[in-house]
Amino acid sequence: MDAEELLRRYAAGDRDFTGVDLINANLSRTDLRGINLSRAYLDGANLMDANLCGACLAGTHFEDTEMINTDFRQANLSGSHLSANLSGANLSGADLNRADLYSASLENALLIDTDLSYTKLEAAIFDGANLSYANLTGSTDGNVNDAILYHTIMPDGSIVSNDHRYK
Repeated sequence: MDAEELLRRYAAGDRDFTGVDLINANLSRTDLRGINLSRAYLDGANLMDANLCGACLAGTHFEDTEMINTDFRQANLSGSHLSANLSGANLSGADLNRADLYSASLENALLIDTDLSYTKLEAAIFDGANLSYANLTGSTDGNVNDAILYHTIMPDGSIVSNDHRYK
């Protein structure tokens, strides 16, 4: 399936695109709220400035995908592979439980109240990202030192707020 067909079917009311292959698709600046792209392949795709609020993207593969300023509020990205550019993306309230964020760029991203439990965070870049109220329980140690942490549950279960640890 190509991007044009997906957009045509979405406009006609289809929402279930489970397992589709959209490698290198250009879906920038599209409104795909509530779409189901679970277990899809979007490697090399362009999703910059797209609206994917409430989308089901569980188990989806995003390798070298451009998702700068993409809106993922309340989206389900559990178990997804996100080795991608998510700079400035809004992932507030999203479910990234057991996702793989190895080497993802999350600079200045919003991850407020995001479930990052048991997520692979190695080599991910969180400079300026807002992780307020996020849950990182059981996640592999990523470097979140340059992120905004407020009532953030860390991988060890401790809560970090304004650079102070509470047990």
